Amino acid sequence: MTEPDAPSLDQLLAAAGAPGDLAPRVAATLGEQAASRLAGDPWLILSVPGVRPEAADGFARSVLGGTAGPQDPRRARAVLGWLLDRAALDGHTAQPADVLCSALGTLGFGDPAGALHAALEEGDMLAFSNAAEEEDEDGSGDSGDGEAGAGAADLMIIRERYAFAEEGVGEAVQRLLATPEPLGEDWERLDTTGDRIHSELRDTVGAYGLTLVATAPGIAKTAQIAGFAEAAAAAGVPVAIIGGNAASVRTLNRELGGTELTVLSIQEYLASLGRGEAEEKAADATAVPGQRGPAADSDGDSDSDSDSDSDDSAAGGSATSTADGSIAATAESAGASTTAAAQTDASDESADPSAPDPAEAEAADPASSDSSDAEAEPPAPEFAEPQPGLVVVSAAHQIDAESLAALLDAVPEGMRVLLAGDPAEPGPAGPGQPFRDLIDTRSDSLMAYTADGRVPRVRAADSEPHPLTDLRFALREGELPPPENDPEKRLVIVPVRDASEAVARAVQLAADSIPRTFGLAPDDIQVVAIRATGDAGADTLTRALRERLGTEQVRALTAREALGGTWPAAVVVLDGPSSGSLTRALVYGLCGLAERHLSIVHGAGSALPQAVANVPDRPRHTRLPAVLRDL
Repeated sequence: MTEPDAPSLDQLLAAAGAPGDLAPRVAATLGEQAASRLAGDPWLILSVPGVRPEAADGFARSVLGGTAGPQDPRRARAVLGWLLDRAALDGHTAQPADVLCSALGTLGFGDPAGALHAALEEGDMLAFSNAAEEEDEDGSGDSGDGEAGAGAADLMIIRERYAFAEEGVGEAVQRLLATPEPLGEDWERLDTTGDRIHSELRDTVGAYGLTLVATAPGIAKTAQIAGFAEAAAAAGVPVAIIGGNAASVRTLNRELGGTELTVLSIQEYLASLGRGEAEEKAADATAVPGQRGPAADSDGDSDSDSDSDSDDSAAGGSATSTADGSIAATAESAGASTTAAAQTDASDESADPSAPDPAEAEAADPASSDSSDAEAEPPAPEFAEPQPGLVVVSAAHQIDAESLAALLDAVPEGMRVLLAGDPAEPGPAGPGQPFRDLIDTRSDSLMAYTADGRVPRVRAADSEPHPLTDLRFALREGELPPPENDPEKRLVIVPVRDASEAVARAVQLAADSIPRTFGLAPDDIQVVAIRATGDAGADTLTRALRERLGTEQVRALTAREALGGTWPAAVVVLDGPSSGSLTRALVYGLCGLAERHLSIVHGAGSALPQAVANVPDRPRHTRLPAVLRDL
């Protein structure tokens, strides 16, 4: 509690000219002691989503008066954290030290290098060298002297949480490669006669505790992984199949419909092992993960998925400084607040209502109660019998560093893991790109397990020829071929002049042309926009679709929400205002959303071919390659 004479949080914010709705967000971010913490370090307010440095400076002047200065070490620590958090929104877990020093200089630090050093001594941030090994003429590697030998351009800064996550991925990789258990005599008889599975995949998974599968660009990318999981289960191997994000969970459940397998999200899998928070449905700790139970959701979806915010909404809010230095937050910034706190609280609200109450369970079983104060130990969660088993993860390229670290750390000893994904598609919504880093990085330490020092990898079998497959192969190489004359109309390009025409044509295609031509239901057709807002954004398209179809059961998705999944048909809207977001990886990913038919509503003009030819992807700075090299 604050001292009796100390100002309250509301008083501190009001004195600085902050709007009234800022107080709950500050309290959610800084906790019950927010007022006393801000009184001691007013720049902590910069950790509140939407607050910018100039606004934090104004708040500090209000709290500290003339003692607030631009070179204050507390300011350096807060501003550096703010820069790293903004970088995390773009997928980076780390940032080059020289880039951060340049940014600190523009924000008024006279000695950026000194400010960076001071912040590292006091903050939750680490420095590391990202210099790759230099190979001698004889091919031997020399890792150098670590940070001591690193140049300024090689020095990277990372928050501890992301450093620990990427270290966790590296340690899990080493553990999985070191502790595989035989999959049983039936594994060699695994059926590989179908076009979705091939013997190289069977042999590699059988030989190693961790296997990476680079899925092919074809339309059967998800079916291949689902087919392999189904064949493994048929061979008597306990299988858990996990979707890398919500879209992949839905797609895999559709592929596996009618089988004894179902698909788990990462959170559900962790809950089934008694690990982490049960943020979705609580799984029975004694059930085999992946085994369909009598109360299992048939499609793996939930109502909350359909109303989730898109990733670009977090960038909409900001706080600005007024002319007299007081803090003022825009109304939009309220939507970007306390994501982490909201996720934590959500676990309490989303518990399975059908789960028994612990008190009721004890009353029903008198033998379970004890007059002593000692608490009975909960039963250890079981994975499957007989051990060992296989964990198959689809759309692994959509899993961020922290989520993959939690997933791999939870995999029981002796289990084998298959991570399948497409490194040519955009990375995950959260920070990091662990799947791509694992695909690309070579480590001398891994040569104890693999001949080339890389995590074992297999390329998935190619799909049958198809216009969409041909398009994806060309896009992956940076080419945008003209559409071929296809009488079956499996790929259609619809040019439009503006946003209103884009919306009208997209709705017409999804509600009329595609259902009539291909005999598809509305649920089989997904409309996708680059972003949520705007005249041709997902929100506008959703309203237009619902008005046309007369139902609230349809929803356009953003690109971020759709990537990782597939639908029988998709309508992708590329509007002019969103053209600056286009990259080759994004276009390639969007053109992989459809299995039978793809319509591209094209209003991006020359930005589309230019992005495909010249902008491969938005690069991400991460620590995982350095972790793997230093194992």
